[in-house]
Amino acid sequence: MNHTVYTMSKPPVPKSHFIQWHNLIRAVWIGGLAVYIIHLNSSDSLHYYLAPTMQKLLLCCPVPLLFIAVIMAWHGLFGRNEVHCDCEHPPPSGFLRSSLMYSLIAIPLLLGFLLPDRALGSSMASQKGMSLTYAPPEIRRKEPLPDPTTQLNVQDLTQQSTAVQPASTSKVQFVPPDEYSREFAELAEKLYAEQVIRVYPEIFSETLGTIDMFQRQFAGKDISLTGFVYRDKSMDHESHFALGRFLVMCCPADAAPFGVMIHIPEADNFPTDSWVQIDGSIGSAQVNGKDTIEIRATKVTPVSEPSTPYIYTNADSVMAYEKIKSQ
Repeated sequence: MNHTVYTMSKPPVPKSHFIQWHNLIRAVWIGGLAVYIIHLNSSDSLHYYLAPTMQKLLLCCPVPLLFIAVIMAWHGLFGRNEVHCDCEHPPPSGFLRSSLMYSLIAIPLLLGFLLPDRALGSSMASQKGMSLTYAPPEIRRKEPLPDPTTQLNVQDLTQQSTAVQPASTSKVQFVPPDEYSREFAELAEKLYAEQVIRVYPEIFSETLGTIDMFQRQFAGKDISLTGFVYRDKSMDHESHFALGRFLVMCCPADAAPFGVMIHIPEADNFPTDSWVQIDGSIGSAQVNGKDTIEIRATKVTPVSEPSTPYIYTNADSVMAYEKIKSQ
């Protein structure tokens, strides 16, 4: 009886010089990636791509990447007798397949070096949708209406000497609607004690979220903040624009545009995407049927784009506010 023996055919083992070229190409790409990270850090451009917490992790990568690149380059230059075994995937055979594979990873790196580092602006905000509300309407409806007499007393007290402690000046009650909003209520008490509420970038979204949550108590208070000019078709360009910032959790891919409506005559004099500082008073308006805060600007000052244009969430906005005020 004749027995037929079938054997599995294996792909041909690449030649030594062929493997060397692949090692050299990969060494250049890995080394280029390490150099690009170093370049972003030295040019202070990492904040365009990553949140501060992620930047620290990324800065741990250049040294290991350079080490790997050097090892692969050594194998590419001097590993003439090396061949790939059956335990791994061999490099792609053929010039076309190799070029296609390496182009997919080389083109993004080249674009990173060639294109300028820029912050996200109105075009991306229009695609993602600018958010002009911070607290859900059902939370805002739970707020107690402020007592006009108490309101007057607080305003009189805040105009006195700055030696008076904020705790003694804040008689308006900020009742948190739930346990998760307690931090906002604490921040609201500190913000209300200020004659002018300054929206610091470190707690930008938390500050506007607090004002939006207790907008009836903050009505008429003076405020100052900075952002870029944003417009869409739903706005009256002659009297309104939105002041926006991008809130980044990890990287620009998850960036969410947050803003506040600005009311000022001749608003169309300020170009879209230009950075401005707004000084005015807090009011309210309806945007797409939703109640939201509106700043009635008394002064608009063109400013340069800040060194860190994005904003980030803060785990403890009250502590951050106290730290900022103590500096």
